[in-house]
Amino acid sequence: MRRYAARSGGEISVWRYRMLPTWHLIRMDSALFVGAFDARWEGHESATYKVMETPHGPLFRGFRRMFEAVVDSATRTV
Repeated sequence: MRRYAARSGGEISVWRYRMLPTWHLIRMDSALFVGAFDARWEGHESATYKVMETPHGPLFRGFRRMFEAVVDSATRTV
């Protein structure tokens, strides 16, 4: 990821956090890609949903708030 971040010209960050993962989140501007972790499958095996920011939609705002809270207590690795 560090090599890709250096070559991409865009902003890429990777964070480590100290909590049991329930969701995997990828944030790209006004879109979130969300999937769930479960005891029966790893996150990369679960369905991933694209959640867009809309004027009155609470789902994007709720995931964004959770994302920001996790990052606030995480350690940046890339």
